[in-house]
Amino acid sequence: MQDEHDGPGVRRLDGQVALITGGSQGIGRAIALTFARAGAQIVIADLRFDLATEVERMIGAAGGAALACETDVTDPAGVTELFARAVDRFSRIDVLVNNAGICPVTPFPELDLAAWRRVFAVNVEGPLLTTRQAAAIMVRQERHPATGCRGKVINVSSPAAEVGRPLVAAYGASKAALNHLSKTSALVLAEQSIAITVLYPGSVMGPLWEAMLPDLAAQEGRDADQILAERQSETPSGRFQAPEDVAAMALYIAATPGMVLNGRIVWSEAHVAPL
Repeated sequence: MQDEHDGPGVRRLDGQVALITGGSQGIGRAIALTFARAGAQIVIADLRFDLATEVERMIGAAGGAALACETDVTDPAGVTELFARAVDRFSRIDVLVNNAGICPVTPFPELDLAAWRRVFAVNVEGPLLTTRQAAAIMVRQERHPATGCRGKVINVSSPAAEVGRPLVAAYGASKAALNHLSKTSALVLAEQSIAITVLYPGSVMGPLWEAMLPDLAAQEGRDADQILAERQSETPSGRFQAPEDVAAMALYIAATPGMVLNGRIVWSEAHVAPL
């Protein structure tokens, strides 16, 4: 699957296989389509199998190769099956994007323990399970000639990991934990030429924000438009990002040769020169 605008210097993932969790909507969907246009074969893992198959059909209709898998990233057996299916279909895994995540809006400390644990199960334990499975496959692979790596893992985190947000405490804490997991994974897996990079989206207008906005407005007793205007004013670009903006940075990470982004946090709003 090739973009008609491809030319010299365009980032490509030809001959690579990318597995994206939460790949059926929003940022995950944009990453799946962007990677496919860059030449990758795509595995779309998501609880919403109906939406995942739509992405699979879109990629196939454009001449690419994709596999949709109904997956709960908190289920160890399900994650094992996911990677077995991916390898059976495409023989290898070059890029894992841990994008699946949830963000309930509840005032701290009113968030109950079961909800807290569910957030950590999806946002932290999910990436732990998938990274372990991916690493076990990647260490057996030859280094890809385009990147010189046996594999790459991109963990979609959030600036919420670094600031207090009373209405999304579990989300922020889980992303801080994901950052630490990423740093540890980067240290351990670097010896095997597997790079781990954290990706910080900016404020992205997509399904997650759209779902959160009514709850934020209700909890803060403010109009939703006020909240949107305030958040937009805080962004470096003065606007909300689109999922495609984040996908472009994910592609930059995936296509960058070598281990230079291992253990790093990369912001999707940062200016990056083309490869």
